Amino acid sequence: MKVYIAVAGMILSLLGLSAYTLHAFSDTAAQMAGGIDRLEADVLNSNWTGAAKTVVEIKQDWVKHKQWWAIFIDHQEIDNIDTALARTEKFIETQERALAAGELAVLRLMLEHIPEKERVNLKNIF
Repeated sequence: MKVYIAVAGMILSLLGLSAYTLHAFSDTAAQMAGGIDRLEADVLNSNWTGAAKTVVEIKQDWVKHKQWWAIFIDHQEIDNIDTALARTEKFIETQERALAAGELAVLRLMLEHIPEKERVNLKNIF
């Protein structure tokens, strides 16, 4: 009987950790999406100084978040986000509006894809 209780406790702990992690991924992705919204507005309005400041803020936020994301998700996803951020920063530096807007769309998609990918559902199980 003690074994069943121990196993049930471990399963409940694992499910709780999974729910907390998914919630944290969703919150972080939403926060980063807010920064991308501001950056997109700056790019579309050709506010390059504001865009340069915003991209630095987004990169600083990402550095904080990616440390714990790396524990739970595939490192290739993190590398893809790093690459998209580097491209975005360079496009803003060279004031390439169309390329920066396109890369921001890719970055947003990658950030929103991760919580969906980590969510427990039949599509992700099979």
